[in-house]
Amino acid sequence: MKSGFFFPSRILCSALLFASAVSWSQWAGPRDSIVIFDATKPVQAAHPQSIAEVIQAAKAGDRSAQKTLAFAFAFGEGVDQNYEEAARWFSVAAEKGDAAAQFNLGALYENGRGVPQDYAKAFALIHSSANQGYALAQTRLGYFYEQGWAVRTDMAEAVRWYRMGAEKDDPVAQCKLGNLYRWGRGVPRDVAESARWYRASAEHGNAVAQNNLGAMYRHGVGFTQDFEQALYWYRKAAGQGLAEANNNLGVMYEDGLGVAKDYSVAATFYVKAAARGVASAEYNLATMYYCGRGVPLDYVAAYVWYSRAANSGYSMATKALKEMSSVMTPRQKELAQTRLAEEQAASLSGEQTDSPFHSESQNRK
Repeated sequence: MKSGFFFPSRILCSALLFASAVSWSQWAGPRDSIVIFDATKPVQAAHPQSIAEVIQAAKAGDRSAQKTLAFAFAFGEGVDQNYEEAARWFSVAAEKGDAAAQFNLGALYENGRGVPQDYAKAFALIHSSANQGYALAQTRLGYFYEQGWAVRTDMAEAVRWYRMGAEKDDPVAQCKLGNLYRWGRGVPRDVAESARWYRASAEHGNAVAQNNLGAMYRHGVGFTQDFEQALYWYRKAAGQGLAEANNNLGVMYEDGLGVAKDYSVAATFYVKAAARGVASAEYNLATMYYCGRGVPLDYVAAYVWYSRAANSGYSMATKALKEMSSVMTPRQKELAQTRLAEEQAASLSGEQTDSPFHSESQNRK
């Protein structure tokens, strides 16, 4: 990236600090999250009469009914959502060796829902499920080994378990292998193997794999550069709500890659991604405001969005803020600082979202 002095000229916007930033997703689910329950086992009982029958069968010792009842309490289907009751009935089925129940009870212990958080118990339950060949458990066990939760970090074991899940067509495991081969973690770096696993996962509908496959086509990594294919996969991922894919679509429209250049459309995509906290989109949207491309020229808005990106650890935004300060008027700086202070106050007073998902901090490239 070229460096230089920062001038308030629209012509120079793309020549200095402001190359559009592309988003990669490192984990295998939107916003770096994994659903903690097995959504492939939907609850069948959605009406009071049928749930009553399930409860009766569960109390009579029917393992399938016990598991179904646990899912009902977990998802709030036919009964009020109750993690404690979900844990109780998953536990009953798990003690009888049910692999799905073991996995989901382990997920509850991992996240501290309905039971005290306990990684050791989570690991033991998920390991037992994985040993029975349960693909979701095998994938999650790989993550425990990768992160060193309740066990020493062991990338070789992580890769082994991910591969087991991937070979059973679990798209999360396939995407995870794509990530590991892409960056050379636990395996030799191999972009062809990365592309193979991303494609397998993407074709199974995994949004992160679709986004990353699009990025490989966009940059010509593992494939011949193909903007049409990049757009196809970015749109697939964005259609599932993946914020990073919206940012990447914005880049394609801003730079006119495979589509006619359209700053307004680019800005629309950046707004969607930036609103979800994607640092590269925050940076890109700030640049649009600074240059007046697709949005009105607005140094205050640019400064605010660069600040958000910088607070997310985006180094180029930090540099942009330092150089912007030399061209902003005192009044513009005051307005920007006031807006940032108001946002911080609103954030501190806001309630924490209580969600049955496990999230890890996301790395972006």
